[in-house]
Amino acid sequence: MNALDQLARTDIAFLNWRDPSHPDAGGAEAYCWEIARRFSAAGAHVTLISARYPGARAREYRDGIRIVRGGGTFGVYAAAAGHLLRHRHAYDAVVDFQNGIPFFSPLFTPRWTSDICVIHHIHQHQFDLRFRWPLNAVGRLLEKQVSRRVYRGRPVVVVSPSTREGARRELGFGNPIHIVPNGSPRAAGASPDGPRSRTPAITVVSRLMPQKRVDLLVRAVPAVLARMPDLRVDVCGDGPELDRLRALAADLGVASAVVFHGHVTEERKQELFHRAWLTVVPSVAEGWGLTVIEANAAGTPALAYDVPGLRDAVQPGVNGWLLPADRDLADGIGEAMDELADAETRTVMAARCRSWAAAFSWDDSAERLAQVVLEDLQRIHRHRRSRRTSSDLSVVTRFTAKDADATERALRRMLRETDDWSRDGDTFRLLLHGCDEVEALEALRRLDVREATLTLAAGRDVLVGAVGPDEGMRP
Repeated sequence: MNALDQLARTDIAFLNWRDPSHPDAGGAEAYCWEIARRFSAAGAHVTLISARYPGARAREYRDGIRIVRGGGTFGVYAAAAGHLLRHRHAYDAVVDFQNGIPFFSPLFTPRWTSDICVIHHIHQHQFDLRFRWPLNAVGRLLEKQVSRRVYRGRPVVVVSPSTREGARRELGFGNPIHIVPNGSPRAAGASPDGPRSRTPAITVVSRLMPQKRVDLLVRAVPAVLARMPDLRVDVCGDGPELDRLRALAADLGVASAVVFHGHVTEERKQELFHRAWLTVVPSVAEGWGLTVIEANAAGTPALAYDVPGLRDAVQPGVNGWLLPADRDLADGIGEAMDELADAETRTVMAARCRSWAAAFSWDDSAERLAQVVLEDLQRIHRHRRSRRTSSDLSVVTRFTAKDADATERALRRMLRETDDWSRDGDTFRLLLHGCDEVEALEALRRLDVREATLTLAAGRDVLVGAVGPDEGMRP
């Protein structure tokens, strides 16, 4: 039985800054909602607590999820705290999504509640882009010192190895940290919905915020147009930067080449991704890079800077290109588009992109988060001691079993919920989290495995799990 099924009939609260119907909802909201509705579909009783926006109802049911809205941008934190205090004994687990500032749920729940903190990316250097002193300093204090104390010893979930590194290095978290990546936004690997553009085309999907740096793309367009006069750039998304970006395009004389669509439907977004040769993500940092995988699912590669999150989502030579942080964006776009000018290269790249995107699914992400919740509930209620806790090392091991069925039964009994394994006939592949080769050998001895290959897992391994993408996608 998988972890999701074992959470049936449990009461779980998801705390997120916004719900997916919020006008400013983005990738973090998609992550929360896609996983929450799969928890609900598996039989868990799910409540999503988020901010109330103008015109929104205070209570609503969607996809089997009870949505409770209260407070505004900042008042939601007090509203969530009040809800948890009023329903102190109602929830078995609370999944607390940190969008810069967490909800500090452990302060408002009893000790037998599992509190899981989910971090998309680290905001320490981004508070200055949104706030002036002293609010920027308060934000850094809450995200770092206060969060580290409140969540001490509790499981933390991140969406990429970059975010895990940031939680260790910038926030100083010593917690057990589990990686649960975003899923692919649609059925990856499907055939294109429309023809690829015959002329150079770029599609960008982004919230138009200062940290997304879409202005760098607009400023790069004149130089790229000098090389490719028929270039078209489609920018999808809304945000406070939209008017400034339109004015910038006009000032640079590229308004005819850069089309700002504002908010678009999912169908229109997919249509534009399918016709594009390339997507460009000039963001200063991301937790993961959901727009990269969205584009990849349509067979469109990505160009991004080598910054946290995006260096995990973009695999050079497979699904796109990474630029050094000081590299000129126009040069990078020009070189990528020169490669993609060859139709055969576009075809090969599209297949690799779809294969990479197919390695991620919301079903798998929901199961992996459920494993973290279930493992913590078992620790709390059964007083289980974890054999591995806060190490970020993971080991990949492969072996052949004489009695594969008996080995499978032993794996189900002995491994942690958050370990991962796959079976192909009598051959097994294990991904053991939070241990080194010596600890992995000890685990294999308990399984009565005498011969196995062991290697330390790379970031790609911990992202895709024991069943990774087709090896044929490698460059």
